[in-house]
Amino acid sequence: MAPEVEPETAPDDPSLIGSRAQWHRHASHLHPAEQVDHPSINVRPTSATMSQPSLVTQLSHYILDAIWQLSQCCNCFPSTPSLRINGRSYKILRLLGEGGFSYVYLVQSPGDPTLYALKKIRCPFGQESVSQALKEVEAYSLFAPHPNVIHAVDHAVESERGAGAGEKTVYILLPYYRRGNLQDAINANLVNHARFPERRLMVLFLGVCRALKAMHQYRVQGAPGGQESRRKAKKARIEAADADREAEDEAVRANTGRRRHSQKDGEDEDETEHEPLMDNGGEIMAAQDGVPAGAVRSYAHRDIKPGNIMISDTGTQPILMDLGSLAPSPTPVTSRALALQIQDQAAEHSTMPYRAPELFDVKTDTTIDTKVDIWSLGCTLYACLVGKSPFEARSEETGGSLSLCVLGGDWRFPDEGPAEARRGKQRASDADGQKKKDATASDSVKEVVRACLKVEPSERPDIDRLIEMVEDVVARLPDEGDAALDAN
Repeated sequence: MAPEVEPETAPDDPSLIGSRAQWHRHASHLHPAEQVDHPSINVRPTSATMSQPSLVTQLSHYILDAIWQLSQCCNCFPSTPSLRINGRSYKILRLLGEGGFSYVYLVQSPGDPTLYALKKIRCPFGQESVSQALKEVEAYSLFAPHPNVIHAVDHAVESERGAGAGEKTVYILLPYYRRGNLQDAINANLVNHARFPERRLMVLFLGVCRALKAMHQYRVQGAPGGQESRRKAKKARIEAADADREAEDEAVRANTGRRRHSQKDGEDEDETEHEPLMDNGGEIMAAQDGVPAGAVRSYAHRDIKPGNIMISDTGTQPILMDLGSLAPSPTPVTSRALALQIQDQAAEHSTMPYRAPELFDVKTDTTIDTKVDIWSLGCTLYACLVGKSPFEARSEETGGSLSLCVLGGDWRFPDEGPAEARRGKQRASDADGQKKKDATASDSVKEVVRACLKVEPSERPDIDRLIEMVEDVVARLPDEGDAALDAN
């Protein structure tokens, strides 16, 4: 069934979600039936009182009548906006976040107590932006079900009322996690002057590493979900092709100004007729061409950061999300044009304070691989310990460029001086006694960060080695039980 959207009740401006509710609350205070003790609203003036009305009384009546009429107009709108995805209705409860061309709403289906996060992605640039959005859906399908990788519950591609030719909107329905993401927990620590319990933090970090292992060592037709995951991923690419074809048709109609009734039959092709177009797939599926079943086809996430790591409702498990930046790995950089393309993609889809140095200035005749994620993991762990990326901290401290700090590997822990940072260890002198007392983290945890933040990619551990290091650290840290990450 084609997805249906009710744009008149799904506002483009997220602020309407709050403003309508505010107007309903305001209007309820002005309704005559609810203000029985207010003479200016409920008491009809007698002939005696009408003979000598004061100016204030007249103005108050005019104002109250105007507000009442406005409140009645506002009641024409539903108190809770809603939309339909693949025949199922969802009520929009509130805006969770926004950025670029996307919004994320908290939604709920009537009769279902489950809460979902609905990601709405506007695709104003036609087929390219639709394909990019559906690449995210494809990636969710490819790695599902993995306990540490988020999955898409449903998705739809729609043309909204009033949209221009070729403009589409992609809706992705995702699980909702009430604890939010790791960045939310970091912010709470900064406000409360608190720290993560070290062992619980490293257990959570280990879960993120295992999520990346599923991507770095993805096995063709051998991942969790097997053929079903591939089928769902391929379906997403077919929908992208359908959206592309429809966008092209709409653009032609807009440019020529002619109605083409005969074109309808061509647009209603059976899905099986579309499949040959997708044999080479998009970037995600095409990367598996020629790779035998069971063989490894690596992918890099390329945007690891605290904001992309959700925390389960139990507070004990991380869930890696936002796979829109996913890319096959390794990627040989064979030309200057390709180098600039990779660099531009990184600037658009990866977050600067967590971006690996090789993505800031991509060189020809080099290779971009999964080591970019290892670097981002190091930045993420540092942020959990200190409150911000190591290069944000260093850039603010020195007043220098963040990108130059990254390219030069210029960072250190707050409790280290320049000499200690260069040597990668603390002095044992008595003068450092207070430093050790106020240490940002234990030495073993710091070593994990240092191993990840090597400027030369070949010097960073791969995901298997990193998991070994983290498991060893967890085994040596004092047991804090199985409580949630934010339990202190």
